[in-house]
Amino acid sequence: VLVILATYLVAPVGISHGSTEPEGFLLLWTRYSAHLAFFFLILAFSASTLKRQSRNAVTTYLMHHRRQLGLGFATAHFAHLTALSLFLSQLEGFAMDASTAVAGFGYAVLIALTLTSNNWSVRRLGIMGWRRLHTAGINILMLYFFVAFSATLLTRGGAIYGIYVAIIIVAVTAKIRVK
Repeated sequence: VLVILATYLVAPVGISHGSTEPEGFLLLWTRYSAHLAFFFLILAFSASTLKRQSRNAVTTYLMHHRRQLGLGFATAHFAHLTALSLFLSQLEGFAMDASTAVAGFGYAVLIALTLTSNNWSVRRLGIMGWRRLHTAGINILMLYFFVAFSATLLTRGGAIYGIYVAIIIVAVTAKIRVK
């Protein structure tokens, strides 16, 4: 609901949310699904740090529902992949390149995390193996978002990307400080 509302309120310049052109719609959904995915990712990433720094009902809730937050991230990011793939397939002259392979690795990490986000996988991999996989995986995904948002900030600007980069820096610094 928030993504749909944001689509109508802050549509990028030159893209009409009432457009019948697929490019406009798909471009909006690539952007807003990435924003939604980041919201879930930062909550899942920060849950344990927030709980250690402040024990209250909100941090307890976030820790208790961290798996659901991660799966919410996966759902939003796979929606992003779908919209992005459809958008890019309509561009003249689009070709796969090295950046596509790098993004593909990020999605492979996301698939591994998604498929192992259940109790059966925790038992099968062992708690230590499962934790190593999920710790490495979420750190890789945070790095991907940091690089993507930093690149967007440097090339196109936009205060929201500066805020996202700052949030990532604060979240990672807080996690390192707590550990």
